[in-house]
Amino acid sequence: MFRSITRRGGVALAAATVGMAGMSLAFAAPAGATGTASGSNASLIVGSGSQTSFDEMTALGSLFNSAPGCDLTASTAVPLSLNCGQASKTAGTAGGEQGYNVSAENPLNDFSVQAPAIGSGNGATVLQNAGAGSATSPVDFGRASSAKGNSTVNRVKFATDAVSWTTFNTVSGVKTAQNKITNMSGTDVKAIFLGTQSCTVKGVAYTMNWICEGAKVASPIKVYMAQSGSGTYSTWAGYTGLTSGTSGAVALAGNGDLAAHTNLFENQMAYISGQADAANAIYFFSLGKFTTNCHGKKSSALRCAGTPATSYTTFGAIDGIAATEATVQGTGGGAGVTFPVTRGLYNMYSNSSAAVPSSQATLNFVSEYGFLCKAGTGSDINPYTGNSYRYDIEAAIKAQGFFPLDVSGAPFSEGTVTYPAVITDAAYTAIDPTTPTNGYCSVSHG
Repeated sequence: MFRSITRRGGVALAAATVGMAGMSLAFAAPAGATGTASGSNASLIVGSGSQTSFDEMTALGSLFNSAPGCDLTASTAVPLSLNCGQASKTAGTAGGEQGYNVSAENPLNDFSVQAPAIGSGNGATVLQNAGAGSATSPVDFGRASSAKGNSTVNRVKFATDAVSWTTFNTVSGVKTAQNKITNMSGTDVKAIFLGTQSCTVKGVAYTMNWICEGAKVASPIKVYMAQSGSGTYSTWAGYTGLTSGTSGAVALAGNGDLAAHTNLFENQMAYISGQADAANAIYFFSLGKFTTNCHGKKSSALRCAGTPATSYTTFGAIDGIAATEATVQGTGGGAGVTFPVTRGLYNMYSNSSAAVPSSQATLNFVSEYGFLCKAGTGSDINPYTGNSYRYDIEAAIKAQGFFPLDVSGAPFSEGTVTYPAVITDAAYTAIDPTTPTNGYCSVSHG
């Protein structure tokens, strides 16, 4: 199913779901080019990929979708085909939607929806397949929470996140052996996930045991792994040195039922909480998703969604550094970051080297020149809130537990790539820069 966004009607925008099976949209073009060349038609823009950024892009899509465009109820418009007709679609002019001036963000009333999460790597693959004409679903951009990509896509980093180890400090009201362990060295974290952790305590040798990390009593460590197609797994594997099916299997060898400990859906503790060895488990989690999914009055009593009422989860520090806004966001633009495991949230689009480059509507939404990135949002005002669009974009990013790349609201150099976004449609060249400029994102290739 798609996550769709209710359009218009004020500040509060509700999300709804639209069944994908049997879906027939007269305004949708073939896969790989879902958005039309503007003409004056609203374009459907479909995102697919990361679970981590699914809710984030749903929220940002809602903000984009609600930006006033042409008035489709005007007598000169063609509402049944979502066509502006002769209604004003020039940014800044009167006669736009709901009586507002037409926005410099979304003058043609384009609209984004999010396909179900399939993982960052799969998001890159389905985007590439769409461009090759062999798509399994209509996709215009890929959501990613790791730097995965391929030779025909550009990655646009719009927010930052961290990943760290998680464990239960309390299971169904009973404190675990590792209850007081909130920090581990990076060396030990890597050894645990590689299956090589060992120590000697009071003359007794231990392997893969919480006592090596300071637990008062010996208790085995049971490693859990997310599905390898996810960006969260990719980020964690890059930090710990995991390799597919090799070092991970070593870490999992003592678990008994290997299948029960692998291929987990990322960013949740609910499944683990139902396992017999939950009290010994260790896993890894996105900071943003942990922030929004796990709640409590103090850090030692945070309950994650789907777990028993008296089971609490620790989001661990590494090398004495906790994941916070200061340590993850740094001083802006990627500088000053001190937490050991950080990653970007990206949107991927098919660049001009692809057989079918991403549509102009897609580039206006997610490219380095588009809505989520361009410097112009710092002064463009959202009439529904009275804030600048940049303020509302960053508020939406933070509401999902992530952090924007800037800290002061000032745009910075977004970088250059061999095949940048190429915006040629007059509807979008009028509102987007078309040459390298400063903005709020970071663009990279492949």
